[in-house]
Formats: sequence, C-alpha cells, structure tokens
Amino acid sequence: MINLLLGLGAALAVIVLSKLLGIWLAVGIPLGLVAGAALFIWQGRKVQQELEKIFTRAGDLMKKQQFDKAIETMREGYKFSTRQFLVKSSIDGQIGVVQYMRKKNEEAEPLLVSASMQHSIAKAMLGILPWKRGEKKKAKETFNLALKAGKKESLLYAVYAYVLMEMSERDKAIEVLNKGLSICQGDERLITNRNLLQNGKSLKMKVYGEQWYQFLLERPMIRQEAPPFAKVSRKGMRG
Repeated sequence: MINLLLGLGAALAVIVLSKLLGIWLAVGIPLGLVAGAALFIWQGRKVQQELEKIFTRAGDLMKKQQFDKAIETMREGYKFSTRQFLVKSSIDGQIGVVQYMRKKNEEAEPLLVSASMQHSIAKAMLGILPWKRGEKKKAKETFNLALKAGKKESLLYAVYAYVLMEMSERDKAIEVLNKGLSICQGDERLITNRNLLQNGKSLKMKVYGEQWYQFLLERPMIRQEAPPFAKVSRKGMRG
C-alpha cells in the first residue's frame, strides 16, 4: 500500500543519507527504521481521521433514514483503500451491516464476507444468514471462524449460542458459552445465559440491548438509526 511504500522509502532515504555522511550503518539503519515507522503511523492517522469524518456523515444520514445516501457516503472511503490496508474490508463491513438491517441479505452477504475480522457484529450476521437458509454446517463453520478472530467479544458467543439453541443443540450452546467465559472471565451476561441453559430455560438476549436487536431475531427490532460503526483500528491497519 501507498503508506507502507512511503514509510519504506523514508527509511531507505535516511539510511542512504547516513551512509553518504559517513555515519555507521549500526546507527543509520535504526534511524531509518524509526523515520519510516513514524511516517507510516502519521499517514495512517490521517487516513483514519478522514474515515471518521465520512462515518460521522453517514451516521447522520442513517438517523434520518436516508440509507442509500448513507451507503454512498461510506463508499467515498474506498478511495483510501490504496493507501492503507483494511480500509476496504472495514467499509464493506459497515455497509454489509446496514444492508442486513434493511433485510437485503443478498446484497449484505458478500460485503459481510469481505468485512474485517475485527468487525464482530458483521461476522455474527454472516453466521446467521446460512442458518436462516437451513445451512447448519456452514453457519457453524462461519461462527467458529469468527470466534477465532473475535474471541474477546462476548456478543459473538451469545449469538452463536442462540443460533445453536434454534438448532435444538442445547449442550453445544452451553459449551460455546463456557468457552466464552474461559476468555471473557466474569462476564455477567454470559454467566446469566449459561446458567439459564443449564437449568433448562431459554436465553435472555436482551441483556445485550440494541446490540442484540440489530440482528433482527427478536422484537423489539432495532430503531432505524446508525449502527455502531466498528472503529478502524490504527493497530489493525497495516500497510
């Protein structure tokens, strides 16, 4: 990506300049790496700031239920995809979530597939779609893959457990919640739902609030406003 190339170019330039000035390579190389990394980080921050502005405008349009305009606004961010890794996958995830919430599953699914693995809501939605089509095996594979990337996301375990319960697999649902508790230790929402299943009762997903209702699996359905955009992680963007 462009930002990575700029960083590498800066590093090389400093190293070459140091050599020409007679500075030892043992000093010039570290100086070059520091300069390159600093430029890369600075450029990455500039991209993130621009994306945040775009997402803010899109969120305002979502609140007005101007979904198509919101999607077009988010697509403006694609122009930064050549500068920084994960930009396209982050935007795809956001648009995919919006389309899922509009029940446009055919349009949502490919976007959710390409979404960043850091976008746990997008990946949970992606797991739900094949289950709705009766593709239980694919749904499980999708959730298991999502859990590997979002293993610290309590909501992922709970949604997967809900889907398993709908498949009449209570023991497996309990196993998934216990797995979540082994990582999200002390999470009261997971503890509550695990105990409910162990006592032969149903899950209480409302403990997750609107994060849960946006999956459109229970009423009340989420209010028609902007979804919680996944933060474009500076640490996660590489290149």
